[in-house]
Amino acid sequence: NWSVMAIILLTGTLFMCWNMTSCTLLKAENQVNTAYDLRMNGHADSAVILLNKIIKDDPEDASAYYELARAKMHIMLSGRKYVIKDIIADASKASELEPDNEAFAYFKAKTIFLNVYMQLMQGSNDAQTDFQASVDAFEDVLKIEACCPSVLITLTEIYSMLPEEMGGNRTKAEAYAAKLESCDPVQGLKATALLQPNEEELLNFWIDAYENKEENAVISEELGRAYLINGDIESAKKYMQEAHKLNPENCMVLIDLGRATMMLAMESQDKKMGEDAINVYQKYLTEYPDAPDPMKAYIYGMMGLTCNRIIGNQTLADEYISQKEALDPFCSRAFGSPSLALFVTPGEMYEGTGYYSRPF
Repeated sequence: NWSVMAIILLTGTLFMCWNMTSCTLLKAENQVNTAYDLRMNGHADSAVILLNKIIKDDPEDASAYYELARAKMHIMLSGRKYVIKDIIADASKASELEPDNEAFAYFKAKTIFLNVYMQLMQGSNDAQTDFQASVDAFEDVLKIEACCPSVLITLTEIYSMLPEEMGGNRTKAEAYAAKLESCDPVQGLKATALLQPNEEELLNFWIDAYENKEENAVISEELGRAYLINGDIESAKKYMQEAHKLNPENCMVLIDLGRATMMLAMESQDKKMGEDAINVYQKYLTEYPDAPDPMKAYIYGMMGLTCNRIIGNQTLADEYISQKEALDPFCSRAFGSPSLALFVTPGEMYEGTGYYSRPF
């Protein structure tokens, strides 16, 4: 029966087409993951080459554009060839192709505001023009996830830290903080804390929260950070170690505690405090053996810097720097730690919060 045979042939053809499409998509996804693995193993430059090839073969691959933006950012932070506008273009393309992807939209927004922040630091007149584009990009994330703590905290911060003539708006800052507090009361405290007028009031705010709320890792951590900002390293240690005990998965507590100890040791040239910083960094390496190699490389770089400038042990400093270079030749040269948003697996949304107006 020819009609039966035709149906069988058509069904088989459709199945083959579907299967070929699925295999093509899977191959592309695997290639993006391969590029990510290359970057995590110290070959960010090779990752860029592979990702450009993926995009040449399929100009509609949003994941490839996203990973390309992250790879270029990774390399740029090492002081190499890429410029922020190239990264914005790739991040924007990823978000354009998949407008409902929260991770893509968030990375795009962070990248656009990083450009604004860099312009502000350089005194550029372009900062005010690009500021609204960054706000719009963060608002796009809220259209996907209305209660995104990272975005609402950042919007609170940038509207509260900038002067009015550059786009600052206290009323908008308070509105974003109130929105977060209504949907996530604990994270909302972090936004409200940014509205405090000075460092002393910031500390008092977190002391009050600590004394009047249930035990919580976020509150302990932020109280510790407030003590750091006020220069009380011993109290900072107490509460940040408490926070780490309550939430051992939060590795940034140890990284920031190490950085703060190191900064104070540099100011005072206190060798014992420098050794304390090394101990905190070693604790990170011990407790997080599976941390991304670029983060380990950053830690070794900080340890090398501590040995060089504070402890005065050049042999050990060179050893740590060699370990850094072996793990990631494209390790960030910035004192501030690179965001884990660069290192989570492709498409994963990183929920951590970094601050622009303060070191911790």
